[in-house]
Amino acid sequence: MPLPNPLVLQHPVQRNRILLLVGLTAVTLAVNLFGILFGLTAVLSHLLYFPVILASYWYPRRGLIFSVGIAVLYGITVFMITPQDIMIGIATIARGAIIVLVGSVVALLSWNLAESEQQLHDIIEFLPDATFAIDREGRIIAWNRAVETMTGMSKTVMLNRGNYEYALAFYGERRPMLAGLIINNEQQIEEKYPQVRKEAGKLVSEVFLPHFHGDRSMHIRFSATALVDAEGNITGAIESVRDITDQVMIESALEKTSNRLNTLAGILRYDMSRKLAVLYGQLRFGVMKFRDPEIISFIADLKESANGITRQIDISREFRDIGATPPTWIPVQDAIMTAAGRLEFGRVVFHAWTERLEIFSDPHLPTVFYHLLHNSLKEATGATKIVITYQIRENGCAIIIEDDGVGIPDHDKNSLFVQQEDRYGRGLFLAYEIVSLTGMTLRETGVYRESARFELVVPSEGYRVEGMEQ
Repeated sequence: MPLPNPLVLQHPVQRNRILLLVGLTAVTLAVNLFGILFGLTAVLSHLLYFPVILASYWYPRRGLIFSVGIAVLYGITVFMITPQDIMIGIATIARGAIIVLVGSVVALLSWNLAESEQQLHDIIEFLPDATFAIDREGRIIAWNRAVETMTGMSKTVMLNRGNYEYALAFYGERRPMLAGLIINNEQQIEEKYPQVRKEAGKLVSEVFLPHFHGDRSMHIRFSATALVDAEGNITGAIESVRDITDQVMIESALEKTSNRLNTLAGILRYDMSRKLAVLYGQLRFGVMKFRDPEIISFIADLKESANGITRQIDISREFRDIGATPPTWIPVQDAIMTAAGRLEFGRVVFHAWTERLEIFSDPHLPTVFYHLLHNSLKEATGATKIVITYQIRENGCAIIIEDDGVGIPDHDKNSLFVQQEDRYGRGLFLAYEIVSLTGMTLRETGVYRESARFELVVPSEGYRVEGMEQ
């Protein structure tokens, strides 16, 4: 058996293993020598399996050599002390072969196990996120390169340390991190640690460390999950650490920029609304002052243009709010009635039969119906009736908004919901953008010169009907 590397002997675990093997080998060989002197060559030879198994398990590359060495020493001892007998010789050779076989099998199994452990170690070692793992007693069993770089603490220093040693590298104090909470089986984690949440079976937390490396501050995301055995018992925990400082700074900058742009847009809308109010006053004064039909017609055109600018201001305000609040389940009938309350129907008959239907949508769903109804109420459509119904289909639910107007030419249908320079902020484009946030689609399926028919198609998971089994 090759001599161990002197550097290996300096490691306490390796040194203890080698000393145990040397002592156990010496004892078992001595016991066998004593037995052979008294004629016992069979039973006591089984004791040699212990050092062979341990050596092959701990040092699989040297397991075969060690087992051969033990078998040779045993055979020499037997042949030197016992009388020359062919049966004893065959039995001794057979026992030596079994010793070598046991050592070879254990070494092979240990080698395969070591390769699997090495693969797992390499996976953890080269993970892009800083990662460490602890066992059931809280001792560090893995500390990869990324966490070494992040904390400045080397693997050789951190491995096998307990008592929340890993927390010192992040918080500067001993405290249970997420991995510690898992192995301690902390009850009511949400109550004791409100900043911790559960995501897909993992514990997740984002924290701000003002003095992570000296004067440097960092935003860090921690996530941890349990390590379990074949029976589902917790044997440890693994935790990953990610520096999200750049992400937080970018999100903060975008939020500030968005707030400033919204503030600026609000100022512009306010100023435009004030100027439009003055313009409306001048137009009303002009209608009262002038009697010339051409001037009255010219003033009416100006008023219509002013109304268009007012609508554009309202649309720009709605664009600002899209996506600002999370989607929710909205009763469709309530959204339609809210939209209808903002419109003048005149002689146009309006019916909506969607009382039991709810869809998962952006809260600005009434704005969608407002622009769809506004499109049907335009004088150019010639509509006298608008009906809203819904149909359950294989791919979901279709909400149908139909009028009896002239409809839309086929060559114009593809561009209805497209933003164009000459129609920036058009209502149908805004409606399409709102419904697309939750996976819905909007299309026009009417027949030109017969009717206009808009279909709002809701995916199967995005609708529910009261009283109907889904």
